[in-house]
Formats: sequence, structure tokens, C-alpha cells
Amino acid sequence: MKRRVVPKIAPLISAISLLNLCAMGEEQNLQALESKATQGDPESEFLLGRAYDNGSGVKQDATKAIEWYRKAADQGNPKAENNLAAIYLNGQGVPADTAEALKWYRAAAGQGAAMAQETLGQLYARGMGVPKDNKQAAQWYQKAAVQGYVPAQVDLGQLYYFGAPGIPQDRGQAAKWISEAAAQGNAWAQNTMGVIEENGLGISKDAKQAAEWFLKAAKQGYAKGESNLGRLYADGTGVNQSWPEAHAWLSLSAAAGEVTARKLLLSYQAHFTPDIIAEGKRLADEHSRDIQNNSGSTDSRRSE
Repeated sequence: MKRRVVPKIAPLISAISLLNLCAMGEEQNLQALESKATQGDPESEFLLGRAYDNGSGVKQDATKAIEWYRKAADQGNPKAENNLAAIYLNGQGVPADTAEALKWYRAAAGQGAAMAQETLGQLYARGMGVPKDNKQAAQWYQKAAVQGYVPAQVDLGQLYYFGAPGIPQDRGQAAKWISEAAAQGNAWAQNTMGVIEENGLGISKDAKQAAEWFLKAAKQGYAKGESNLGRLYADGTGVNQSWPEAHAWLSLSAAAGEVTARKLLLSYQAHFTPDIIAEGKRLADEHSRDIQNNSGSTDSRRSE
């Protein structure tokens, strides 16, 4: 007797039902949020503004986003103040207005909002809407950096690392802030810490630690980190010398457009035998897969 095959539709029905339930739940949540926002709750006003800003559960609408952000900002909600400032700074849904942006950034920064403090620092550093003032920039960066805000730690570290009018170069302070950003996973900071450790800039030299920082940056696909790591593998500095690893990392860096990596590949050409090249390509494929798995998100400069 031929066995009857029963179509497996139950999981599909369950999946469709789940999606419908999620949609219903999201709609109910939005209605509840709108009800609270209409009653003047500032956090609900902010969240509703963000929903319209991102198109989350509703059709994206810049005008409505601004309307709800402003209601919350007028009640002193720092996240709404920050996002309203970003909208005016970038001219999204309204004409760009740096003065209005500064007004709201200052309001949010005064309440300790790290993102607003760091952005204010950038505006002073660039002289956007205010006189260029690196000291003011450093002060705002510092306020955000001590809260653990990575972009501010990077900005402050760069300011001390390179120096600027009004801010003398201070490699010790640079290492302090760059290391904090590096520890939180910022690829630029990780690569720069590798350079600092390798050359003893403001701290004692440590080739092994430098290699570890370059590896962290390289694993995020940061081309300069890949190039520096490949160079260390070629030289055997801080790591066990390995021509296949050197070829792998330098090839990945060169493919990303890093000029130094291309020059190093040419200078080491005599060491790259066919077997080493083949192993290097295998390692490069392996590293590339790891890099894709480590891909992260970018900073939107909006409060979430």
C-alpha cells in the first residue's frame, strides 16, 4: 500500500500566525505610545518621534518626527533635544539651521548627553556656527569621553595625538584615551594603539602588545591594521615570523586600497614562493570570512 504523504503546512501556518500576532502587538504598542504621548509624557513623545524618524511601525515622516521630538525637547528630554539638533544640523525635513542645531545640542549637552557633547566638540573643532576653538572642543570631548562614549574618546585622543592650535601634542594623554576607545572595539583606535605600542609613543615599547592591537583592528577589516600586521609577520616582530600570514594580511589590505600594503607586497616578492602564495590565499579567505562575521554597525548620531 502506498504511503500517503501529508503536506507539512502546520509550521507555515504557525509562522504566518506569529507574524500577524507580532504586527498586532506592534500596532497596539504604537497606539498605547501615541496615547501617552498625546497626554504629554516626554519619553513617549520622544519614542513616537523616533518611530516616525526611523519609519518603525509607521510610515516614515520627517514632519511628524520633528513635531514629536520638539514636544519632548520642550519638556527637557535630552534624547529628543539631541535628535532635533541633528535634524537641524543636517537639514532633514527642514532647512539646515546650525544656530537652531547648536541651541538644542547645548540643551542636551548641558544635561549630560554624551552624543550631544561630542558633537558640540566637533562643531567647535571645525568652527561650524561658532568660532573655531580647540580648547572648547577638548572640554566637550572630555565630558563625553569620561562617560565612555567611544567617538569622543577617539576625537580627544586624536586631538592630543596630533596636537592643534591651543592644544599641545601630548602622547601620554593620547594613549590614555585611544586605549579606552580601542578596548571598546574601535578599529582606528586599535590600529593606532598598535603604532603607539610598537614605537613607544607616550608609553614604553611593547612589540607583542602592538601585534595584538593590529590583529584586533585587522579582524574588523581595517586596512591599515591588516597592513601593519602583515609587516610584523614578515619581520617576525611581536609574532612568530610567517610569510604565508604576511602574504594573507597584506593581500587583504592591498585589495582594500591600502598603498603601503601594495608596496610591501612588492618589496617582499622574493620571499613569496608559489607554495607560500597558495597558503597565503587560503589564509586570506579564512580571515576574510572572520572579518565578515565581525562586521558592526555605524554610529547614526541619533539617540536610541
